[in-house]
Amino acid sequence: MVSLDEMIKGAWIDGEMLEKPGDKFIQQLADLLVQLHSLPHGPDFATYDNIPESPMRDVVRDLVDWKEKDAFTEDALYDYYAIRGKLDKRFYLHGDLWRQNILVDKEGNLNGLRDWETFSYGDPHWDFRMIRRWIGWDGLGKLIFLYNCQVDWNVNHTYIEILDRISICHSIRIRKERGLLRHDKPDAIENFEDMKRAWINRPEGY
Repeated sequence: MVSLDEMIKGAWIDGEMLEKPGDKFIQQLADLLVQLHSLPHGPDFATYDNIPESPMRDVVRDLVDWKEKDAFTEDALYDYYAIRGKLDKRFYLHGDLWRQNILVDKEGNLNGLRDWETFSYGDPHWDFRMIRRWIGWDGLGKLIFLYNCQVDWNVNHTYIEILDRISICHSIRIRKERGLLRHDKPDAIENFEDMKRAWINRPEGY
């Protein structure tokens, strides 16, 4: 695996997009996120240039203004505003942690993260919001545990669940307003709608 600094600066990373995580993947991802979120910043440290704020609050504002939002979106927004004041930590974030940006070897071991165009500054919960789609609910629980064991703060499973729902709604909104994105398959909107239904019908305890 290349260093985190090399990843951020766009170094080439060998590997394939995440499909099936290997046995060590969750521990490796937890370690890398701890390293990323622990990068020092501020006037006393060398920092990366021109890092914007996380788009989290912009995403929420756009959903509030969305004329086509349904009950699922309304509920997600209600829950977000209940925790908004607790999403105020200030760390470097990858910002777009989904399978296309996660490169692994043939055994599913983590080789690195690519596409740092969304490198930003904000609350660490934002970096966890999509990953359960590829590691499952149990995998997310394990990732949170391994991450929290290494840091002085804690990420909260419930907060990540709320941001997961916000993210699904955002993905549907932008495709309905702008059309499919370049990496989308023709049934992309339907797939996100399926995610909503799966969220509503997920087993009790998850």
